[in-house]
Amino acid sequence: MKSAEKYNNLRIGLILGFLAPLLGFIVIYAVAFRGMNLSEYVDLLIYNKKLSSIISLSVIPNLLLFFIFIWLNYLYSARGVLASTLIFALLVVLTKFIL
Repeated sequence: MKSAEKYNNLRIGLILGFLAPLLGFIVIYAVAFRGMNLSEYVDLLIYNKKLSSIISLSVIPNLLLFFIFIWLNYLYSARGVLASTLIFALLVVLTKFIL
């Protein structure tokens, strides 16, 4: 196995596909709401019914990851990113209609 091929697997795509939106969520929190702690921030988003919108915005880095993996021809990793994005899409739908 070549050293570059070890990054072409579903597990890497899933892990990065979950970490990138979490990082995006933290960046949005750090930029927009510096004065409050994380639990107050989430409570405010739930109260204002904006949690699904913020989750949707935080998934944007997955788009970049997906295209990088496609460009590098790491199709299994791209599949993992796509799977995690679909899970986040389900989370957005659930938060939109439940919260």
